Amino acid sequence: MGRRRRNLLSGRTVFALLAAALVLGAGISAAVILGAGSGSAGLPVGAGLSTSLDFSPTHARALNRTQYLALAEQGIAKTSMWWDPKLHWYRDYLDDHQKHPLESLWDTISMFELLDEVTIAQPTGNNRAAVASFAAHYTHYWNPDLQPTPGYAPHQGQRGKKQPTWYDDNGWLGLAFLDADQATDTRRYLTDAERAMAFIDAGGWDAKQGGGMWWDTEHPWLSGEALAAGTDLAARLYQVTHEARYLKSAVTWMAWANKHLRQKNGVYIPTSSIAYGSETYTGSGPQAGPGNRQHVTLPPGCRKAQSIRQCVARLCKSNKRLCPGKVRSQVNANDDHASNAKPKSVLMPHDGEGAMLSAMVTLYQATHQRSWLAEAERFAPNIIKWLEPFNDGPQYDGIMLRGFVALYAQDHNARWYSFVTSMASVILHTARTAPGVYLKAWGGGTIPGAVPGMLRTDASSLMVFADLATVNAPK
Repeated sequence: MGRRRRNLLSGRTVFALLAAALVLGAGISAAVILGAGSGSAGLPVGAGLSTSLDFSPTHARALNRTQYLALAEQGIAKTSMWWDPKLHWYRDYLDDHQKHPLESLWDTISMFELLDEVTIAQPTGNNRAAVASFAAHYTHYWNPDLQPTPGYAPHQGQRGKKQPTWYDDNGWLGLAFLDADQATDTRRYLTDAERAMAFIDAGGWDAKQGGGMWWDTEHPWLSGEALAAGTDLAARLYQVTHEARYLKSAVTWMAWANKHLRQKNGVYIPTSSIAYGSETYTGSGPQAGPGNRQHVTLPPGCRKAQSIRQCVARLCKSNKRLCPGKVRSQVNANDDHASNAKPKSVLMPHDGEGAMLSAMVTLYQATHQRSWLAEAERFAPNIIKWLEPFNDGPQYDGIMLRGFVALYAQDHNARWYSFVTSMASVILHTARTAPGVYLKAWGGGTIPGAVPGMLRTDASSLMVFADLATVNAPK
Protein backbone atom coordinates (compact mmCIF):
# COMPACT_ATOMS: atom_id res chain seq x y z
CA MET A 1 0.00 0.00 0.00
CA GLY A 2 1.17 3.49 -0.70
CA ARG A 3 0.69 5.44 2.49
CA ARG A 4 2.43 7.08 5.38
CA ARG A 5 0.04 7.24 8.31
CA ARG A 6 0.32 8.65 11.78
CA ASN A 7 -0.49 6.18 14.50
CA LEU A 8 -2.21 7.77 17.48
CA LEU A 9 -3.52 4.80 19.40
CA SER A 10 -2.10 4.09 22.83
CA GLY A 11 -2.77 1.80 25.76
CA ARG A 12 -2.59 -1.91 26.39
CA THR A 13 -3.11 -4.38 23.57
CA VAL A 14 -4.37 -7.94 23.53
CA PHE A 15 -1.74 -8.53 20.86
CA ALA A 16 1.07 -8.44 23.44
CA LEU A 17 1.44 -12.18 23.88
CA LEU A 18 1.64 -12.84 20.15
CA ALA A 19 5.30 -11.97 19.78
CA ALA A 20 6.47 -14.23 22.57
CA ALA A 21 4.37 -17.10 21.26
CA LEU A 22 5.75 -16.77 17.74
CA VAL A 23 9.34 -16.37 18.86
CA LEU A 24 9.02 -19.53 20.92
CA GLY A 25 7.65 -21.33 17.88
CA ALA A 26 4.33 -22.04 19.51
CA GLY A 27 2.08 -20.04 17.22
CA ILE A 28 -0.43 -17.56 18.52
CA SER A 29 -1.18 -18.71 22.00
CA ALA A 30 -4.74 -19.59 22.84
CA ALA A 31 -4.00 -18.07 26.23
CA VAL A 32 -4.15 -14.54 24.81
CA ILE A 33 -6.66 -12.78 27.02
CA LEU A 34 -9.12 -10.43 25.36
CA GLY A 35 -9.80 -7.21 27.17
CA ALA A 36 -13.26 -6.23 28.28
CA GLY A 37 -15.40 -4.94 25.48
CA SER A 38 -13.18 -6.27 22.71
CA GLY A 39 -15.70 -8.81 21.50
CA SER A 40 -18.05 -8.07 18.62
CA ALA A 41 -21.35 -8.75 20.33
CA GLY A 42 -23.73 -5.86 19.96
CA LEU A 43 -21.65 -4.01 17.36
CA PRO A 44 -23.62 -2.36 14.56
CA VAL A 45 -23.69 -4.32 11.32
CA GLY A 46 -24.62 -3.42 7.78
CA ALA A 47 -26.88 -5.07 5.26
CA GLY A 48 -25.70 -8.08 3.28
CA LEU A 49 -24.09 -7.73 -0.11
CA SER A 50 -26.40 -6.59 -2.85
CA THR A 51 -26.30 -4.55 -5.99
CA SER A 52 -27.94 -1.65 -4.17
CA LEU A 53 -25.47 -1.06 -1.35
CA ASP A 54 -25.37 2.60 -0.40
CA PHE A 55 -21.83 3.80 0.26
CA SER A 56 -22.75 7.38 1.08
CA PRO A 57 -20.97 8.79 4.16
CA THR A 58 -24.13 8.53 6.27
CA HIS A 59 -24.93 4.88 5.49
CA ALA A 60 -22.61 2.89 7.75
CA ARG A 61 -22.30 3.43 11.47
CA ALA A 62 -18.56 3.01 11.56
CA LEU A 63 -16.78 1.79 14.67
CA ASN A 64 -13.87 3.70 16.08
CA ARG A 65 -10.21 2.81 15.67
CA THR A 66 -10.01 1.11 19.04
CA GLN A 67 -12.96 -1.14 18.19
CA TYR A 68 -11.55 -2.09 14.78
CA LEU A 69 -8.21 -2.85 16.40
CA ALA A 70 -9.93 -5.04 19.01
CA LEU A 71 -11.70 -7.02 16.28
CA ALA A 72 -8.41 -7.61 14.49
CA GLU A 73 -6.66 -8.63 17.71
CA GLN A 74 -9.46 -10.98 18.72
CA GLY A 75 -9.13 -12.64 15.33
CA ILE A 76 -5.36 -12.94 15.62
CA ALA A 77 -5.79 -14.79 18.90
CA LYS A 78 -8.10 -17.27 17.15
CA THR A 79 -5.58 -18.08 14.41
CA SER A 80 -3.89 -20.45 16.85
CA MET A 81 -6.39 -22.99 15.47
CA TRP A 82 -4.27 -23.23 12.31
CA TRP A 83 -0.90 -23.49 14.05
CA ASP A 84 1.01 -26.77 13.76
CA PRO A 85 3.29 -27.09 16.84
CA LYS A 86 5.34 -29.87 15.25
CA LEU A 87 5.99 -28.11 11.97
CA HIS A 88 6.21 -24.65 13.56
CA TRP A 89 4.06 -22.93 10.97
CA TYR A 90 0.45 -22.54 9.90
CA ARG A 91 -1.62 -25.18 8.17
CA ASP A 92 -3.42 -24.25 4.99
CA TYR A 93 -6.89 -24.98 6.35
CA LEU A 94 -8.51 -26.39 9.47
CA ASP A 95 -8.10 -30.14 10.03
CA ASP A 96 -5.61 -30.33 7.17
CA HIS A 97 -4.07 -33.81 7.27
CA GLN A 98 -2.01 -33.70 4.11
CA LYS A 99 1.57 -34.90 4.22
CA HIS A 100 2.71 -31.35 3.46
CA PRO A 101 -0.06 -29.18 4.90
CA LEU A 102 1.78 -25.91 5.43
CA GLU A 103 0.58 -22.75 3.80
CA SER A 104 1.69 -21.66 0.36
CA LEU A 105 3.41 -18.32 -0.09
CA TRP A 106 0.23 -16.71 -1.44
CA ASP A 107 -1.83 -18.06 1.43
CA THR A 108 0.49 -16.55 4.08
CA ILE A 109 0.51 -12.97 2.85
CA SER A 110 -2.86 -11.90 4.26
CA MET A 111 -1.69 -13.04 7.72
CA PHE A 112 1.60 -11.16 7.28
CA GLU A 113 -0.25 -7.99 6.27
CA LEU A 114 -2.66 -8.43 9.18
CA LEU A 115 0.26 -8.42 11.63
CA ASP A 116 1.83 -5.45 9.82
CA GLU A 117 -1.31 -3.35 9.99
CA VAL A 118 -2.08 -4.12 13.63
CA THR A 119 1.47 -3.08 14.48
CA ILE A 120 1.19 0.09 12.39
CA ALA A 121 -1.97 0.89 14.37
CA GLN A 122 -0.33 0.09 17.70
CA PRO A 123 3.47 -0.05 17.40
CA THR A 124 4.42 -1.66 20.70
CA GLY A 125 7.65 -3.55 21.16
CA ASN A 126 5.86 -6.86 21.37
CA ASN A 127 3.89 -6.19 18.21
CA ARG A 128 7.04 -5.28 16.32
CA ALA A 129 8.73 -8.43 17.56
CA ALA A 130 5.80 -10.47 16.27
CA VAL A 131 6.15 -8.93 12.81
CA ALA A 132 9.89 -9.63 12.87
CA SER A 133 9.32 -13.26 13.85
CA PHE A 134 6.77 -13.81 11.09
CA ALA A 135 8.92 -12.08 8.47
CA ALA A 136 11.95 -14.18 9.37
CA HIS A 137 10.10 -17.35 8.39
CA TYR A 138 10.18 -16.38 4.72
CA THR A 139 13.77 -17.54 4.52
CA HIS A 140 12.19 -20.99 4.17
CA TYR A 141 10.49 -19.89 0.93
CA TRP A 142 13.60 -18.38 -0.67
CA ASN A 143 14.92 -20.27 -3.70
CA PRO A 144 18.51 -19.16 -4.36
CA ASP A 145 18.87 -21.57 -7.29
CA LEU A 146 16.06 -20.15 -9.42
CA GLN A 147 17.11 -18.90 -12.87
CA PRO A 148 17.56 -16.27 -14.19
CA THR A 149 17.14 -14.64 -10.78
CA PRO A 150 16.37 -16.09 -7.33
CA GLY A 151 12.90 -15.57 -5.93
CA TYR A 152 10.40 -16.66 -3.30
CA ALA A 153 9.06 -20.14 -4.09
CA PRO A 154 5.39 -21.15 -3.78
CA HIS A 155 6.11 -23.53 -0.88
CA GLN A 156 8.73 -23.91 1.79
CA GLY A 157 11.88 -25.76 0.82
CA GLN A 158 11.25 -25.71 -2.92
CA ARG A 159 14.55 -25.31 -4.75
CA GLY A 160 15.87 -25.69 -8.25
CA LYS A 161 16.62 -23.67 -11.36
CA LYS A 162 13.27 -24.39 -12.99
CA GLN A 163 10.93 -24.38 -9.98
CA PRO A 164 7.66 -22.76 -11.20
CA THR A 165 7.34 -19.47 -9.31
CA TRP A 166 4.70 -16.76 -9.45
CA TYR A 167 5.37 -13.08 -10.14
CA ASP A 168 2.25 -11.81 -8.41
CA ASP A 169 3.10 -13.77 -5.24
CA ASN A 170 6.50 -12.09 -5.10
CA GLY A 171 4.86 -8.71 -5.67
CA TRP A 172 2.42 -9.14 -2.78
CA LEU A 173 5.20 -10.41 -0.52
CA GLY A 174 7.45 -7.48 -1.42
CA LEU A 175 4.66 -5.08 -0.43
CA ALA A 176 4.19 -6.92 2.87
CA PHE A 177 7.91 -6.60 3.58
CA LEU A 178 7.70 -2.83 3.03
CA ASP A 179 4.72 -2.66 5.37
CA ALA A 180 6.79 -4.61 7.89
CA ASP A 181 9.45 -1.90 7.64
CA GLN A 182 6.82 0.73 8.39
CA ALA A 183 5.46 -1.36 11.26
CA THR A 184 8.88 -1.86 12.83
CA ASP A 185 10.14 1.66 11.97
CA THR A 186 13.21 0.22 10.27
CA ARG A 187 14.59 -0.59 6.83
CA ARG A 188 15.20 -4.12 7.97
CA TYR A 189 13.11 -5.71 5.20
CA LEU A 190 13.95 -3.38 2.33
CA THR A 191 16.46 -5.89 0.97
CA ASP A 192 13.78 -8.61 0.99
CA ALA A 193 11.38 -6.38 -0.94
CA GLU A 194 14.10 -5.49 -3.43
CA ARG A 195 14.91 -9.17 -3.96
CA ALA A 196 11.26 -9.82 -4.81
CA MET A 197 11.35 -6.87 -7.21
CA ALA A 198 14.55 -8.10 -8.86
CA PHE A 199 12.86 -11.44 -9.53
CA ILE A 200 9.85 -9.71 -11.12
CA ASP A 201 12.02 -7.38 -13.18
CA ALA A 202 14.29 -10.14 -14.49
CA GLY A 203 11.67 -12.48 -15.88
CA GLY A 204 8.20 -11.04 -15.39
CA TRP A 205 8.03 -8.05 -17.71
CA ASP A 206 7.68 -9.17 -21.34
CA ALA A 207 9.81 -6.51 -23.00
CA LYS A 208 10.46 -8.66 -26.08
CA GLN A 209 6.79 -8.70 -27.04
CA GLY A 210 6.08 -5.08 -26.23
CA GLY A 211 4.98 -5.33 -22.61
CA GLY A 212 2.79 -7.14 -20.13
CA MET A 213 3.64 -9.22 -17.07
CA TRP A 214 3.87 -12.99 -17.15
CA TRP A 215 1.89 -14.96 -14.58
CA ASP A 216 4.73 -17.28 -13.61
CA THR A 217 8.19 -18.40 -14.68
CA GLU A 218 6.80 -20.91 -17.17
CA HIS A 219 5.21 -17.99 -19.07
CA PRO A 220 1.84 -19.67 -19.78
CA TRP A 221 0.03 -16.31 -20.15
CA LEU A 222 0.19 -12.69 -19.14
CA SER A 223 -1.47 -11.61 -15.91
CA GLY A 224 -3.14 -8.35 -14.98
CA GLU A 225 -2.81 -8.90 -11.23
CA ALA A 226 0.90 -9.73 -11.56
CA LEU A 227 1.35 -6.46 -13.43
CA ALA A 228 -0.61 -4.59 -10.77
CA ALA A 229 1.32 -6.08 -7.84
CA GLY A 230 4.62 -5.32 -9.57
CA THR A 231 3.57 -1.74 -10.34
CA ASP A 232 2.55 -1.10 -6.75
CA LEU A 233 5.80 -2.61 -5.46
CA ALA A 234 7.92 -0.56 -7.87
CA ALA A 235 6.14 2.64 -6.79
CA ARG A 236 6.62 1.82 -3.12
CA LEU A 237 10.30 1.06 -3.63
CA TYR A 238 10.81 4.39 -5.40
CA GLN A 239 9.04 6.15 -2.53
CA VAL A 240 11.44 4.56 -0.06
CA THR A 241 14.73 4.56 -1.99
CA HIS A 242 14.30 7.39 -4.55
CA GLU A 243 16.07 5.20 -7.09
CA ALA A 244 15.06 6.20 -10.62
CA ARG A 245 14.93 2.60 -11.89
CA TYR A 246 11.93 1.86 -9.68
CA LEU A 247 10.08 4.96 -10.84
CA LYS A 248 10.79 4.02 -14.45
CA SER A 249 9.33 0.55 -13.94
CA ALA A 250 6.24 1.82 -12.11
CA VAL A 251 5.45 4.49 -14.71
CA THR A 252 6.17 2.19 -17.67
CA TRP A 253 3.99 -0.61 -16.32
CA MET A 254 1.18 1.74 -15.35
CA ALA A 255 1.21 3.35 -18.80
CA TRP A 256 1.07 -0.06 -20.49
CA ALA A 257 -1.86 -1.13 -18.31
CA ASN A 258 -3.73 2.12 -18.99
CA LYS A 259 -3.22 1.75 -22.73
CA HIS A 260 -4.02 -1.92 -23.12
CA LEU A 261 -6.10 -3.07 -20.13
CA ARG A 262 -8.20 -0.05 -19.14
CA GLN A 263 -11.82 -0.02 -20.28
CA LYS A 264 -13.92 3.01 -21.09
CA ASN A 265 -15.66 2.63 -17.73
CA GLY A 266 -12.29 3.02 -16.00
CA VAL A 267 -11.62 -0.47 -14.59
CA TYR A 268 -9.05 -2.99 -15.80
CA ILE A 269 -9.35 -6.37 -17.50
CA PRO A 270 -6.84 -9.26 -17.35
CA THR A 271 -4.10 -9.27 -19.96
CA SER A 272 -4.77 -12.76 -21.25
CA SER A 273 -7.85 -13.61 -23.27
CA ILE A 274 -7.44 -17.20 -22.05
CA ALA A 275 -9.51 -17.86 -18.96
CA TYR A 276 -7.54 -18.39 -15.78
CA GLY A 277 -7.55 -21.85 -14.24
CA SER A 278 -9.70 -21.80 -11.13
CA GLU A 279 -9.36 -23.95 -8.04
CA THR A 280 -12.70 -25.45 -7.13
CA TYR A 281 -13.36 -27.42 -3.97
CA THR A 282 -15.08 -30.69 -4.79
CA GLY A 283 -15.64 -32.46 -1.46
CA SER A 284 -17.93 -32.06 1.52
CA GLY A 285 -15.03 -31.40 3.89
CA PRO A 286 -11.23 -31.26 3.96
CA GLN A 287 -9.85 -34.58 2.80
CA ALA A 288 -6.40 -36.10 2.90
CA GLY A 289 -4.26 -35.68 -0.17
CA PRO A 290 -3.90 -32.74 -2.54
CA GLY A 291 -5.55 -34.69 -5.36
CA ASN A 292 -8.81 -34.94 -3.44
CA ARG A 293 -8.77 -31.45 -2.01
CA GLN A 294 -9.07 -29.36 -5.14
CA HIS A 295 -9.35 -29.71 -8.87
CA VAL A 296 -8.46 -27.27 -11.60
CA THR A 297 -11.07 -26.09 -14.07
CA LEU A 298 -9.28 -25.79 -17.41
CA PRO A 299 -10.05 -23.12 -20.00
CA PRO A 300 -12.60 -23.99 -22.69
CA GLY A 301 -11.33 -26.30 -25.42
CA CYS A 302 -9.04 -28.35 -23.19
CA ARG A 303 -9.25 -31.97 -22.16
CA LYS A 304 -9.37 -32.77 -18.46
CA ALA A 305 -6.22 -34.85 -18.76
CA GLN A 306 -4.21 -31.81 -19.81
CA SER A 307 -2.31 -29.53 -17.51
CA ILE A 308 -2.90 -25.79 -17.70
CA ARG A 309 0.40 -25.37 -19.54
CA GLN A 310 -0.44 -28.10 -22.07
CA CYS A 311 -3.86 -26.58 -22.52
CA VAL A 312 -2.46 -23.12 -23.26
CA ALA A 313 0.10 -24.56 -25.70
CA ARG A 314 -2.68 -26.41 -27.54
CA LEU A 315 -4.88 -23.33 -27.75
CA CYS A 316 -1.99 -21.20 -28.95
CA LYS A 317 -1.14 -23.67 -31.69
CA SER A 318 -4.71 -23.84 -32.96
CA ASN A 319 -5.57 -20.16 -32.59
CA LYS A 320 -2.85 -17.51 -32.74
CA ARG A 321 -5.23 -14.88 -31.42
CA LEU A 322 -5.17 -16.64 -28.06
CA CYS A 323 -1.43 -17.22 -27.87
CA PRO A 324 0.15 -15.48 -24.84
CA GLY A 325 3.29 -14.81 -26.90
CA LYS A 326 1.32 -12.62 -29.28
CA VAL A 327 0.74 -9.68 -27.02
CA ARG A 328 -0.81 -7.41 -29.63
CA SER A 329 -3.34 -10.06 -30.59
CA GLN A 330 -4.27 -10.50 -26.96
CA VAL A 331 -4.73 -6.78 -26.55
CA ASN A 332 -7.00 -6.62 -29.59
CA ALA A 333 -9.09 -9.47 -28.21
CA ASN A 334 -9.42 -7.83 -24.82
CA ASP A 335 -9.46 -4.12 -25.60
CA ASP A 336 -12.86 -2.60 -24.84
CA HIS A 337 -12.10 0.98 -25.88
CA ALA A 338 -14.09 0.67 -29.09
CA SER A 339 -17.10 -1.05 -27.54
CA ASN A 340 -19.82 -0.11 -25.11
CA ALA A 341 -18.90 1.12 -21.63
CA LYS A 342 -20.34 -1.95 -19.96
CA PRO A 343 -17.42 -4.03 -18.63
CA LYS A 344 -16.60 -7.45 -19.98
CA SER A 345 -17.55 -10.46 -17.92
CA VAL A 346 -13.89 -11.14 -17.05
CA LEU A 347 -12.35 -8.28 -15.08
CA MET A 348 -8.98 -8.17 -13.43
CA PRO A 349 -9.23 -9.87 -10.02
CA HIS A 350 -10.09 -7.29 -7.39
CA ASP A 351 -6.67 -7.43 -5.74
CA GLY A 352 -5.21 -6.15 -9.00
CA GLU A 353 -7.65 -3.25 -9.15
CA GLY A 354 -6.76 -2.32 -5.56
CA ALA A 355 -3.04 -2.51 -6.25
CA MET A 356 -3.39 -0.16 -9.22
CA LEU A 357 -5.29 2.29 -7.02
CA SER A 358 -2.62 2.06 -4.35
CA ALA A 359 0.14 2.55 -6.93
CA MET A 360 -1.48 5.78 -8.14
CA VAL A 361 -1.58 7.13 -4.58
CA THR A 362 2.04 6.14 -3.96
CA LEU A 363 3.22 7.76 -7.19
CA TYR A 364 1.57 11.00 -6.08
CA GLN A 365 3.25 10.79 -2.68
CA ALA A 366 6.63 10.00 -4.21
CA THR A 367 6.62 12.49 -7.10
CA HIS A 368 4.28 15.22 -5.76
CA GLN A 369 2.60 15.29 -9.17
CA ARG A 370 -1.04 15.92 -8.44
CA SER A 371 -2.14 14.22 -11.66
CA TRP A 372 -1.51 10.85 -9.98
CA LEU A 373 -3.86 11.66 -7.11
CA ALA A 374 -6.45 13.00 -9.54
CA GLU A 375 -6.20 9.73 -11.47
CA ALA A 376 -6.73 7.72 -8.28
CA GLU A 377 -9.77 9.82 -7.39
CA ARG A 378 -11.26 9.19 -10.85
CA PHE A 379 -10.48 5.47 -10.67
CA ALA A 380 -11.91 4.77 -7.21
CA PRO A 381 -15.60 5.50 -8.05
CA ASN A 382 -15.34 3.20 -11.07
CA ILE A 383 -14.27 0.35 -8.80
CA ILE A 384 -17.24 0.94 -6.53
CA LYS A 385 -19.64 1.15 -9.45
CA TRP A 386 -18.47 -1.69 -11.67
CA LEU A 387 -17.03 -4.32 -9.32
CA GLU A 388 -20.05 -4.67 -7.02
CA PRO A 389 -21.07 -7.08 -5.55
CA PHE A 390 -17.74 -7.40 -3.77
CA ASN A 391 -17.68 -11.14 -3.43
CA ASP A 392 -14.56 -12.01 -5.42
CA GLY A 393 -13.20 -13.71 -2.30
CA PRO A 394 -11.73 -12.06 0.82
CA GLN A 395 -8.18 -12.76 -0.37
CA TYR A 396 -8.82 -10.48 -3.36
CA ASP A 397 -11.32 -7.96 -2.02
CA GLY A 398 -9.28 -7.37 1.14
CA ILE A 399 -6.38 -6.09 -0.97
CA MET A 400 -8.79 -3.99 -3.00
CA LEU A 401 -10.06 -2.26 0.16
CA ARG A 402 -6.50 -1.53 1.24
CA GLY A 403 -6.18 0.63 -1.86
CA PHE A 404 -9.16 2.68 -0.66
CA VAL A 405 -7.63 3.07 2.80
CA ALA A 406 -4.44 4.33 1.15
CA LEU A 407 -6.44 6.86 -0.89
CA TYR A 408 -8.46 8.00 2.12
CA ALA A 409 -5.30 8.43 4.20
CA GLN A 410 -4.07 10.82 1.52
CA ASP A 411 -7.09 12.92 0.49
CA HIS A 412 -9.38 12.39 3.55
CA ASN A 413 -12.45 12.00 1.36
CA ALA A 414 -15.18 10.58 3.59
CA ARG A 415 -16.66 8.59 0.69
CA TRP A 416 -13.70 6.19 0.60
CA TYR A 417 -13.77 5.73 4.37
CA SER A 418 -17.51 5.05 4.29
CA PHE A 419 -17.07 2.48 1.54
CA VAL A 420 -14.51 0.51 3.56
CA THR A 421 -16.45 0.76 6.83
CA SER A 422 -19.61 -0.37 5.02
CA MET A 423 -17.74 -3.43 3.81
CA ALA A 424 -16.42 -4.01 7.35
CA SER A 425 -20.02 -4.06 8.54
CA VAL A 426 -20.87 -6.55 5.81
CA ILE A 427 -18.00 -8.78 6.97
CA LEU A 428 -19.30 -8.71 10.54
CA HIS A 429 -22.81 -9.50 9.39
CA THR A 430 -22.22 -12.19 6.76
CA ALA A 431 -18.71 -13.65 7.02
CA ARG A 432 -18.40 -14.39 10.73
CA THR A 433 -18.67 -18.05 11.71
CA ALA A 434 -17.71 -17.67 15.40
CA PRO A 435 -16.52 -14.81 17.63
CA GLY A 436 -13.30 -13.60 16.05
CA VAL A 437 -13.44 -16.06 13.13
CA TYR A 438 -14.53 -15.17 9.56
CA LEU A 439 -14.67 -18.13 7.20
CA LYS A 440 -17.59 -17.27 4.93
CA ALA A 441 -17.68 -15.20 1.78
CA TRP A 442 -18.63 -11.58 2.30
CA GLY A 443 -21.89 -12.34 0.60
CA GLY A 444 -22.35 -15.36 2.85
CA GLY A 445 -21.78 -19.00 1.99
CA THR A 446 -18.74 -20.60 0.39
CA ILE A 447 -15.90 -18.80 -1.37
CA PRO A 448 -15.09 -19.49 -5.04
CA GLY A 449 -11.68 -21.06 -5.48
CA ALA A 450 -11.13 -21.71 -1.77
CA VAL A 451 -11.18 -24.73 0.49
CA PRO A 452 -13.48 -24.33 3.53
CA GLY A 453 -11.65 -23.26 6.66
CA MET A 454 -8.64 -21.58 5.04
CA LEU A 455 -6.51 -19.26 7.14
CA ARG A 456 -6.18 -16.84 4.25
CA THR A 457 -9.98 -16.45 4.21
CA ASP A 458 -10.06 -15.51 7.88
CA ALA A 459 -6.96 -13.30 7.83
CA SER A 460 -8.11 -11.40 4.73
CA SER A 461 -11.31 -10.33 6.46
CA LEU A 462 -9.45 -9.43 9.64
CA MET A 463 -7.06 -7.35 7.57
CA VAL A 464 -9.90 -4.97 6.73
CA PHE A 465 -10.44 -4.25 10.45
CA ALA A 466 -6.70 -3.80 10.94
CA ASP A 467 -6.49 -1.35 8.02
CA LEU A 468 -9.31 0.72 9.47
CA ALA A 469 -7.49 0.81 12.81
CA THR A 470 -4.65 2.74 11.14
CA VAL A 471 -6.67 5.79 10.10
CA ASN A 472 -8.87 8.31 11.89
CA ALA A 473 -12.53 8.69 10.96
CA PRO A 474 -13.54 11.81 9.02
CA LYS A 475 -14.14 14.85 11.19
